Amino acid sequence: MSASAPTLNYYHVYAQDLPDAQRAKHTEAHMAQNTPLIQSGVIKFGGGLLRPESNSSDLDARQSIVGSFIIVQAESIEAVWEILHKEIFYVSGEVWDREKVFVAPVYVPFKEARFE
Repeated sequence: MSASAPTLNYYHVYAQDLPDAQRAKHTEAHMAQNTPLIQSGVIKFGGGLLRPESNSSDLDARQSIVGSFIIVQAESIEAVWEILHKEIFYVSGEVWDREKVFVAPVYVPFKEARFE
């Protein structure tokens, strides 16, 4: 008897940066670490949280990042936390405020939305 594929669910990760976050120091490792998760479909979408007075169209938007958001597809919220506990922005203690990282299940009705 073959095992059936696990049921996958969607989760939203909201991670605020520390006030003195050293994001640039860890960005290369962060991207290298997450590329396989993106390619395998575990990470569906993500990006930077901006200061309220900023806009994504601002030329210097990257300088206004104050955290991260990620949509993850996984079996459980525990599986998402396993991923986060290996994430360099979390592990380093120099980017995300670990006390303010939040994971919540979400309903995603538009699974094929495209952002250009």
